[in-house]
Amino acid sequence: MDSNDITNLEKLLPLADKYGLAYVVALILLIILIFLLRAIVKGDLVPRELLDRSEEDRDRLQAILDKERADFMAPTLEVLQRLKIDHGGVSGGNDEDSGG
Repeated sequence: MDSNDITNLEKLLPLADKYGLAYVVALILLIILIFLLRAIVKGDLVPRELLDRSEEDRDRLQAILDKERADFMAPTLEVLQRLKIDHGGVSGGNDEDSGG
């Protein structure tokens, strides 16, 4: 043990004598627990490999969803394009008939 450890221990021992060892240890563990929870919430304890893997999975799943959405909407877009073409032909014919 170096001198810093001894001085820290000398500061903690009167507290342990005054309040009891269990309370001092509980206080120290509570501080450690709060620090760990704060680190978990901020994301500091996530290993880089897990973060990269989760981002790759997210990107892969998003690409799958985009493809499914495009496949699902393709018939609808096709019908709308046909309606637009038919509507353009019909409205053009009506304008000529009503004008002349």
